[in-house]
Amino acid sequence: MDIDPKESFVRWQTATRKHFTATSNLVLGLATGLLVFICDRGFVHVHVCSFRVVVSTTAVLLLIGSIALGLLCSINRLRDFRATAQVARRRMKGETMQLADREETKALGDKSWRLLWWQLALFGLGTLTTAIAVAARAWSETGAPPWV
Repeated sequence: MDIDPKESFVRWQTATRKHFTATSNLVLGLATGLLVFICDRGFVHVHVCSFRVVVSTTAVLLLIGSIALGLLCSINRLRDFRATAQVARRRMKGETMQLADREETKALGDKSWRLLWWQLALFGLGTLTTAIAVAARAWSETGAPPWV
């Protein structure tokens, strides 16, 4: 059984697009949930030690940044899909394609990947700082390190 390389590429490109979207949406949902956890549990209070305030505030800002990048990534992907659809429509009608149109879709695709990586990085840092805030809170309430 011979597999057409073009057909294989299209199939893998479709799978990549689906996983890209699923990953971005998953991180967006997790960041939102973690942000609600931090705010609901009262981690950011001025009356507690300054270290906890700084760590909690940093976590909140990192998670808000991750959420914002996730939303920007989603909007950018929609712009990319729209531009790609217009190029495909022109090709279907037999019209000549402009190099600028192809460059625009490539730039939008590259920007989507950069936004996703930054979204993941900010989420990872936000998760780390949240864990530190939780540990610091447990430490201050019990008087001992949380691992003891």
